[in-house]
Amino acid sequence: MTVERDEEQLDQLLQSAREAVRVPETLSARVLADAAMVQTTLRAAPPQPRTGLGWLAEIRAALGGWPGLSGVTLAGVAGLALGILAPDLVDGLSGGQIGLWTGDLGALPEVGLLWEEAGDV
Repeated sequence: MTVERDEEQLDQLLQSAREAVRVPETLSARVLADAAMVQTTLRAAPPQPRTGLGWLAEIRAALGGWPGLSGVTLAGVAGLALGILAPDLVDGLSGGQIGLWTGDLGALPEVGLLWEEAGDV
């Protein structure tokens, strides 16, 4: 269902608004002249060329170059591998040394002990 509206009143209202507000030509010319003057004085500075190679080059330089970066990478990968492996497996790979340090309790308690309550497991 469409509704047809009489737009004549709207057109008359908009036309009367256009006629009521007339900007003097001298005002428009002065505003445009001021705008042109401001535009000529406020030019944007040209972009500066990049001096560095980026954030990775800065990190590499801070760590001592490629040897330092590769050492940190190796330490991170080794830490991730040791964190993923079960502590008992790490104890076995170390020849039982962790068990000797902790009184043969292992590096961490059994995972089942974390949710066991009153023997309901």
